Amino acid sequence: MNDETYTLRRKAIEIIYELKAELRSIDKTLPRVEVRIVDTEPSVTACAYAYLGQNIVHIATKWAKHGTAAEFYHIVLHEIVHAVTGFRHDKNCYLMHPNLPTNPKPEKSLEAFIKYFN
Repeated sequence: MNDETYTLRRKAIEIIYELKAELRSIDKTLPRVEVRIVDTEPSVTACAYAYLGQNIVHIATKWAKHGTAAEFYHIVLHEIVHAVTGFRHDKNCYLMHPNLPTNPKPEKSLEAFIKYFN
């Protein structure tokens, strides 16, 4: 892992620490989640992907580097829900919609995330 990849991965891990604290405040726990920053083929448009129910998240380097902080936050939360709970996409849910919202709102993403753990 080079310095750039480490820095990008660290951004995701910091978000996970925040989520752990949020869930602890409601007496819930978040298991250890393995995070990898991965290079994808230019034709791949996915921001990230998770192994459903297996606590593994892979985030595309291009999104980790070039997305806004709010987009990155939303992507991490979205993929953690997949990885930890095994829930699939839901077109009626702000967080679990298959498409990244335009100008995502971190507080709205967090609110939806917490509902999956209640």
